[in-house]
Amino acid sequence: MIRTSWETRLALLSLSGQAVSYALGIVLARQLGVAGFESYVVAAAAFILMVTLVPQGLEKFTLKLVPTLLEHRQHDVLRGFLGFSCRRILLGSALVGIPVGLWAWHAQDLHAQTRLGIVISCVSLPAGALVHLVLEVLAASGRAMPATRVFRLVVPGTVLALVGLALALSLELHAPVAIAAWGVSWCVALVLMAWQLRRALPPPVYSVAPVVHAERWAREARPFWAYRVSLAIFAQGGIIALEWGQAPASAVGGFAVAFSTAAIAQVLATATNRVYASRLSLLLERGDIDGIRRLRRERLRWLAMPLLVYLLVVFTFAPELIGLFRPEFVADGAPALRILAASTALSTVLAMAPTYLKHRGDNGVLFRSVAVAALLQVMLLMLLVPRLGATGAAIACAIASTLLYGALAHRAHLALGRLQPPSA
Repeated sequence: MIRTSWETRLALLSLSGQAVSYALGIVLARQLGVAGFESYVVAAAAFILMVTLVPQGLEKFTLKLVPTLLEHRQHDVLRGFLGFSCRRILLGSALVGIPVGLWAWHAQDLHAQTRLGIVISCVSLPAGALVHLVLEVLAASGRAMPATRVFRLVVPGTVLALVGLALALSLELHAPVAIAAWGVSWCVALVLMAWQLRRALPPPVYSVAPVVHAERWAREARPFWAYRVSLAIFAQGGIIALEWGQAPASAVGGFAVAFSTAAIAQVLATATNRVYASRLSLLLERGDIDGIRRLRRERLRWLAMPLLVYLLVVFTFAPELIGLFRPEFVADGAPALRILAASTALSTVLAMAPTYLKHRGDNGVLFRSVAVAALLQVMLLMLLVPRLGATGAAIACAIASTLLYGALAHRAHLALGRLQPPSA
């Protein structure tokens, strides 16, 4: 019997989910048409930005806080943190979703399908944001596998099933319908994850009186918030810049398809990074510097071969991969895919560096690096998108991402070296 590591099992599970999402994208691109798919990806980009903004960093802060609370059996504090996080997310959903929904409804310069799609995204925002929180709580509680199964498989699988049902019933498929299917899937995932969470946490969590440290939690979550929002801007900035600059629908769709294809490399690491981050938190708590170094080497050894295979496939078959969606996307999407794949592979290798800095509290370094990279990307998008379209957007994203992760990896390496002299 062949035994596989938890990293391999999580990655295979995440890749299976990415395959479902990829199939969903192909179906939607072919069924919605070029203009309809443009409306879909713009509404989806708006949702991703909002669902990153609303949790205020609390979902990623979970991976730092919850493992130590569980280890020290601080059940009252854990219950207080969960209640505090849910309340902040629901309030943030209202403060963000209502204004954005009202703006989209009255934005006459947007296509009607885009406007309605954004409004529907705002309605589904609370469920989506809570799913992201519960996902991280489950990962921090040692339940990464079932949580990833719901997040990576059930969520896109539900959307694909609903879209397939609509096609089977000969219903006309529009971008808002596809966005509404995502809203339903977030609600289904929230119910399933809440049930998992009930079983994952120790029973005393549900019976003790909560202890809340609201100001401290909000303050310590801000670096995670800034980092998450910056990544969302990096990810969706190209689509927004192309749409804002009134690029052809084929360019917007081609870039969106290229970005989603390039993101396969991140899927290789994202699921496992949740567990690595949880282990890193405990190692820092114990002051185990050698353990941190072993953890880093373990992660890099595991990533090497999958990333090499990924790059070989993408660079060899870029036109064919983009053409699976629509032939109109190939001219803009294939060059963008090769550029994004290279930068995404590099950022995947270096992705634990910012997590290390956040867990150590090196917020100044993180804020400055993110601010400079975000400003650089905006400037590059303004300069390159009007001239090069989707390729320019890809170059802007690649340069900003590479410089950001390179700078953070360098600082993390120096910080780790100061904690303990190198072994003789």
